[in-house]
Amino acid sequence: MALLAVMCIYLLYLMTTIEFDNRFAYVVYADGKIVNAQVSEDEQWRIKCDSEVPDKLKICLKLFEDQYFDYHLGVNPVSLVDAIYQNIKHKEIVKGGSTITMQVARIHEGNQSRTYVQKLKEIMLAIAMELRYSKKSILKFYAQYAPYGGNTVGFCAASLRYYDKDASELSWSEAATLAVLPNAPSQIYPGKAQEELIRKRNFLLDKLLAQELMDTISCRLAKLEPLPVQSHYFESITPHLLQEFKAENPDGFNYYTTLDYTLQKNVKKILDNYRARYHSIDDIKNVAAIILRKDGSTAAYIGNSGCRVSCGADVDILSSMRSPGSTLKPFLYGLAIDEGMITPQSLLKDIPVFYNGYAPGNFDKKFRGIVKAERALTESLNIPAIDLLSDYGVSPFLNDLKELQFTGLNKSADHYGLSLILGGAEVRGRDLATAYLNLQRNNEEQNPVSLRFLNEESIEIDNKFPLSIASSYQVSEMLKGVNRPSNQDGWKYFEGGKEISWKTGTSYGMRDAWAVGSSSEYTVLVWVGNADGEGKPGLTGVVKAGPILFEVFDLLPAGKESEIALSHFTSKKICAESGYTASSACLNTSEQLVPAQVGRIPICDFHQFITMDTSGQFRVYEHCESNNITAPMMVLEPKVNRYYHKHTGHSLSLPPYAEDCITAKEKLQILYPTKGAELLLPQDFDETKQQLVSEVLVDNSVDSIFWFVDNELLNVTKANHKIELDLEPGEHTLTVVSSQGEEDSRSFTILR
Repeated sequence: MALLAVMCIYLLYLMTTIEFDNRFAYVVYADGKIVNAQVSEDEQWRIKCDSEVPDKLKICLKLFEDQYFDYHLGVNPVSLVDAIYQNIKHKEIVKGGSTITMQVARIHEGNQSRTYVQKLKEIMLAIAMELRYSKKSILKFYAQYAPYGGNTVGFCAASLRYYDKDASELSWSEAATLAVLPNAPSQIYPGKAQEELIRKRNFLLDKLLAQELMDTISCRLAKLEPLPVQSHYFESITPHLLQEFKAENPDGFNYYTTLDYTLQKNVKKILDNYRARYHSIDDIKNVAAIILRKDGSTAAYIGNSGCRVSCGADVDILSSMRSPGSTLKPFLYGLAIDEGMITPQSLLKDIPVFYNGYAPGNFDKKFRGIVKAERALTESLNIPAIDLLSDYGVSPFLNDLKELQFTGLNKSADHYGLSLILGGAEVRGRDLATAYLNLQRNNEEQNPVSLRFLNEESIEIDNKFPLSIASSYQVSEMLKGVNRPSNQDGWKYFEGGKEISWKTGTSYGMRDAWAVGSSSEYTVLVWVGNADGEGKPGLTGVVKAGPILFEVFDLLPAGKESEIALSHFTSKKICAESGYTASSACLNTSEQLVPAQVGRIPICDFHQFITMDTSGQFRVYEHCESNNITAPMMVLEPKVNRYYHKHTGHSLSLPPYAEDCITAKEKLQILYPTKGAELLLPQDFDETKQQLVSEVLVDNSVDSIFWFVDNELLNVTKANHKIELDLEPGEHTLTVVSSQGEEDSRSFTILR
């Protein structure tokens, strides 16, 4: 009785201490296929099986290893007695007599050397397992932890490594092969002792036939199936996601993603091809891309398609902080539309600007004078965007970006300043893609969502999208007009051509090239550059990232075009030429749709009534002639008109005063240099060339003078209209324009 009590206590102890080696491999799945994997800590392909043991394999395991498995309590006395007899007879251990449960116990104990003491312990542990677990669980333990040859452990790893398929898809021949492998995994496995493996497999197939689990023909065909001769290598096409999943959930092991397996492979192939080309020609080493579905799930993710040696291939570019270049501009334009500051047709200034020593310029180093907001956005002009941000406010825009889920913007508005709109703040590529996705969702009247990689329900976020539905729609329509790469010319004429709202961005120093676009169903973002931040000539969003974007979109279905209810808009009378609320001087007007909440849009100040003589060619004062006419005219301020005229060849300046009316005011006159002068500038004792001093005579009504040298704005004076000119030898033209439109010009030559 005492011995029985001790055994019972020992069994209870064993029942509470049963633990298996849970050092599993890390595996990323897409559509049930492995797209990345990493061995367990002990370097085993011990893949955690989330599914149950499939029926075919279950039958084969029991029939080969322990056909009375369902009837004993962990130990089969008949088999055990027979094993003892055989071992005594041969004076060595030739038979184990183990049941499946006892083999699980042996695995649990770490496959210790076979001794009678160890066998007794395994028997006790097997009984404890039977008392604690169901037969189904014990069989799952065996199939999960049994060795299948080499460093392959468990039926899931074996099925994938030897047959490249899920265990549920195994044939009878394949299931039989896997069932016999744990019997002697170090001696017989695919690629080693094939004849013995075939003999064992066929022996098991014959038992299946004898049990009438398959017919004769099926058995013969099963025996003809070839054996795998080597292990399959798991693909590695999402290495960055694997590392991220491990960091966030190290006990997860199996990560079932939303990735589209075929799309992931094809996108990676496209990126690898472009990266190889860019690397060989331009020394650009890295490319990255992400594709998001409409619900926020990730269809493809290439964190970095980089070369293999010293190129930062391990860096996940899409989760790193990088300068977004001009890709934030669409959100600013949408917010400005919501505030009633502009409409898509509004004229914006495009002239040199200075903000506390900050003098931004356009990428093409040109100034257009004035440009419609829609064109300013589609051509990604910097000056209009800077002016717009200055009027809207950096701090409000920064708050809006945070609502757009740009989680890395943790500095103050003063820190970023106006350069925020040109890429002066770093963001994550995946956040940028999510913002464009939600812009598309918003114009289709859907709530914003968060980016997700794993198979779980789409999560709509609480924070309201900062743009209205109407402005989101208008911005998306504007972005459809962005010129596509040259290889996309004529896309509208091809059947199935996709309308895509897209934008490019290039960071300062040509370190990051971006292209991001949305159709009705997908959002695609592409980044090109060097992981270490090294800039390269020609590394621009249009030239490098744009072509990849559209080649990726060619892999995606077209989808349907979005529509929007007119209830989100209201109609306003707008000056057709300036895009602002029509004044009495605006003769050409139109009704335009603006977001319903917009109350007031600025009144057009480009048009004004001008008093002219009867010819309509000259301005006059009212007392100069009795037959004056007053007519509306579109007029640009002198500085703006100067750049507008240079860019277009047209002028929108005020007409000159009539000669017989000129006495009504003083002439604007350049006093020095004189017309046609040839000037020799002296040198100081240290051979420094002295500067040319120029002076202008004006009447008291003029408050500002704009100084242009060779059509470039040099200075603006408000009181003392005298400046020093540092000029190179050669011919020059000095032009001065008053704030009222008066103008004088001199051509002269610097001899030295």
